[in-house]
Amino acid sequence: MQKKCRIDEAMKRKYPEQVVLVTTRSAKGRENVMAVGWTCIVSGDPLMLALGIDDESYSYELIRATRRFVVAFPGERMSREVLFAGTRHGHKMDKLRESGLKVQKASVVSASLLADAVVNLECRLVDVYRPGDCPVVIGKVVAAHQNRDTRLKRLYTVGQNYAMGKVRSTILKKR
Repeated sequence: MQKKCRIDEAMKRKYPEQVVLVTTRSAKGRENVMAVGWTCIVSGDPLMLALGIDDESYSYELIRATRRFVVAFPGERMSREVLFAGTRHGHKMDKLRESGLKVQKASVVSASLLADAVVNLECRLVDVYRPGDCPVVIGKVVAAHQNRDTRLKRLYTVGQNYAMGKVRSTILKKR
């Protein structure tokens, strides 16, 4: 049974939600990483992702300038790095280096892959939309990489105040 409530009250119950890390590289080679919670698949063929990114972020500036980025699904043991990437600004610091994240060279774009992520998706910018107060970046996936350890689980935001953890799956049985 449903009861009417304030929108902000309802949104406290949205968890778990995805969190991804986005890596970028400037034309001069300066790298950045940021955490993004507002993300989803918006096309299956071709595969495209949408990311809600703050106007003021260094990553947004680099995505618009280079039109390339990597979306990484962090592993369950990467919560410290995700929190670091999501609570600092890259304009004045090298967040990728200072976060301790291990990187690998991508195959198509110049931004780095994250070695310990479950999956890395190399993307080319398709468009930017502004449906409200946050720009939505649409990226077409041009290459994909997965961790060799198939037991590795994804990290999610599981509660308010940046609470993170893995999500337990439920298998429904046919009746």
